[in-house]
Amino acid sequence: MTPESPALRPATSRRRFLRESATLGAALTVGSTLSRSALAATNKNSKLRIFQIGVGGIGALQRDNLTDHPMVEWAGFCDVDKYARDRMEVKFPGTFLTADYREAFADHLDKFDAVIVDTPDFHHAPMMITALKHKKHVYGQKPLVHQLDELRLMKEALAARPGLFTQMGNQRACLPGRMQAVELLKSNRLGKPVEAHVWTGTVALNTYFVEPWSGLPDAMPVPPTLDWDLWNGPLAQPMPFHPERMFPRRWRAYWETGGGQLADWGCHLLDVLYFAYDLPSPVAVQSNTMQAANTGHSAYNQCTLTYPGGAKFARPNFVVHYNDSMIRPSFASLGLPVSAITSNATLIVCEEGSLVLEANGKMEIYRKGKLVADEPMPEVAPRNHWKDWADCCLGDVKPLWTQFDIGVRITEPALLAVKATRFPGQELLWDGKAHRFTNHEEANATLLSRTYREGFAPPSLAQIG
Repeated sequence: MTPESPALRPATSRRRFLRESATLGAALTVGSTLSRSALAATNKNSKLRIFQIGVGGIGALQRDNLTDHPMVEWAGFCDVDKYARDRMEVKFPGTFLTADYREAFADHLDKFDAVIVDTPDFHHAPMMITALKHKKHVYGQKPLVHQLDELRLMKEALAARPGLFTQMGNQRACLPGRMQAVELLKSNRLGKPVEAHVWTGTVALNTYFVEPWSGLPDAMPVPPTLDWDLWNGPLAQPMPFHPERMFPRRWRAYWETGGGQLADWGCHLLDVLYFAYDLPSPVAVQSNTMQAANTGHSAYNQCTLTYPGGAKFARPNFVVHYNDSMIRPSFASLGLPVSAITSNATLIVCEEGSLVLEANGKMEIYRKGKLVADEPMPEVAPRNHWKDWADCCLGDVKPLWTQFDIGVRITEPALLAVKATRFPGQELLWDGKAHRFTNHEEANATLLSRTYREGFAPPSLAQIG
């Protein structure tokens, strides 16, 4: 389909509405029913045209779950790998292709209504906030951002664009078991929450990671089809290309590009606590490990996140113990038998029982220290993580589990836990409103933000108008 096709005329009207309603949108609050309804009303008779940044790996999962949506069209694709772009040209002829996402916003802005960002973590904030700046709905991978100060930037961008629909890529949240666990906890079926224990799998050389504390690999020749300069994007100091230890997936293991196991899994494991208890920002974090994280992320991390308690909690503070390397709590100390769920799990200890939840929704419930085989499960409405987002953008508004306003909050503890591995054993007091540590200026100077390469920084609120 060409840009001049008559089928695109309704979408063009929708884009004109978005431009003309910018002043109204800026005056409304995040999540405003008025702004969302006004936006949705323009979308019901035209297709949602999506621009995807990053087409490999997890990007294929998003396409597979949206391509059969009758009201979704793919407008264009961005990838620094020419082979990846060539595949998209064959599969989706007539779409625009680029290696540089900035060119899409400069040259093809009227061709798409929504953006999907499936890139390494360090690109997330610049790309997603650019999309919000240009009034595009956004689906963004987890963790939502890579730097603590990017939490602030994202909140400011969301406040300036209240009429847009967003969704963070923690698709597991919509699995029936996880939704049922949220309802069980929200209803206090097991009593008030006492504490939580969360742990990931092992940290070792595998599909997505290299060994902990790894130095940067020796640079290898860059394939002629790969634009490595654009892959480095916002990094002031470029990373070396290596076809096994850096590209295309193992960038997760390095401090400047990924978040290790703690940030990679945090949004899949900590989210249930936010959905169930509407947690505020943590007030303190302490990460213990045998050696501070350096160029590569550390392992055997045992992190303590402290939240203010209140009437809904059993104690004055609600404490979340978040570990990687499959470091599980002592079940005997909690009066429980050892769980059959071994890795990537969340254990919530409540006054009248406990719940163990696997990332993929498998659940165990304990009462009086014994596994309950017949706990009644709440009914939950089926949800489709991807299509529900697209439907909202099109005007058929449905509940979304992880819009960016809560995605920012879920990402925050994951980032705090991993950033604190640079100061093992030191308790860092966190002011979530100010986005600063109140007791550690060195941490403020070294953990909050990065220096962006010119031309790749996230737009600031002052630039969003």
